[in-house]
Amino acid sequence: MQKTKLMMVVGTTALALSVCLYTGCRKDNDKTTTTTTSEDTGYATDQNLAEKMFDDVQVVADKGSTTTGSGEFKTSGCGTVTHSGTTYTINFGETNCLCADNRYRRGKVIVNYTGAYADSGSSHTITFDNYYQNDNKIEGTKTVSNMGKNSLGQPWFNINVNGTITKTDGTVLTTNWNRVRTWTEGYTTKLIWKDDVYQITGSGTITRPAGVVNVSIPTTTPLVISLDCRWIEAGSIIYTLPSGLTRTLNYGDSPTCDNQARLTLPGGTVKDITLP
Repeated sequence: MQKTKLMMVVGTTALALSVCLYTGCRKDNDKTTTTTTSEDTGYATDQNLAEKMFDDVQVVADKGSTTTGSGEFKTSGCGTVTHSGTTYTINFGETNCLCADNRYRRGKVIVNYTGAYADSGSSHTITFDNYYQNDNKIEGTKTVSNMGKNSLGQPWFNINVNGTITKTDGTVLTTNWNRVRTWTEGYTTKLIWKDDVYQITGSGTITRPAGVVNVSIPTTTPLVISLDCRWIEAGSIIYTLPSGLTRTLNYGDSPTCDNQARLTLPGGTVKDITLP
């Protein structure tokens, strides 16, 4: 059975951006080229978690746009959708409910919209009411604006995320992201979402307990995200740490659906990252 086309663009879908907490570094005379073989790479996995959480929220919002009652969410009596004017709410209840994608959810996802996702000029704003996914609490706002089509006839969107993820261990991740998302494949098959592919560029920050890191996704190496894959398939991310040091996370030059990425430090030290 075909699934409904995602009505909300994935904000940067299973990305791996974040704040760097590094310990035990070896420093040379020029701190901009400092490298370490013992650096904590938790910023990559934290960012990936936050990106996937807000990505998942958009999938939920899309399904809710054309669903009334339990619909596609239900595997154990959860995910009731109600519509009122230009707002709809997906309510997963007050206790964890196992959904069809094997993720536990509770709380509410609330969507306010001005038009269909594919309509130029439309916007969708997602907020939350005590909402959790797999016991990670999601708060804040995600806004998606349809900017029309580019010179190739591809729809593109501006996305803004201002939110927090409170992890199961109590750690708080704060996100402030701006993205340009281009719908490169699948936009002509509106009832099928699995063939959708996006390219993402943009910038922003993420904050861990260690501090704030600036994140940049270059236009020369955009992230490639297929909705049929749980991970980012290609592209790169550049981190600038509070110290001024930079790090590059690379998902590969050609799209491949796997959970591997490579973190390169300025001096050439490479760390392989396995994404959750």
